[in-house]
Amino acid sequence: MKIGNKIRKIRELKSITPKDMADRLNITPQSYNKIEREEVDINIERLLEIAGIFEMKPEDVLAFDEKMVFNNNAEIKSVIQGVNNGTFNAFPIEMKELYEKQIKLLEEQNQFLKERLKYWEGK
Repeated sequence: MKIGNKIRKIRELKSITPKDMADRLNITPQSYNKIEREEVDINIERLLEIAGIFEMKPEDVLAFDEKMVFNNNAEIKSVIQGVNNGTFNAFPIEMKELYEKQIKLLEEQNQFLKERLKYWEGK
């Protein structure tokens, strides 16, 4: 999948309009549409801006795979349905590992921010 298509899919999943993206990037909606249609190349600075709007790392935008997102959503939906039906289906091990990694990352970021806050409070 090309980068423009990945950006469009992520934008749609996050319910952001093309106009809102254009406004946040300080460009015209026509210029933004060219990004999604692969009519212009985007540089690293623009990719960083787009990733920031999506609250993602640039490498995650580049690695985005909609099949993975939709497959994970289907697995989650089946787990929820199992719980609602009174039968608990355990999360797939890969999903559990993914959640554990994400939790660890968030804990590390939280600790870093606490340390930065202490540093600035001490000044």
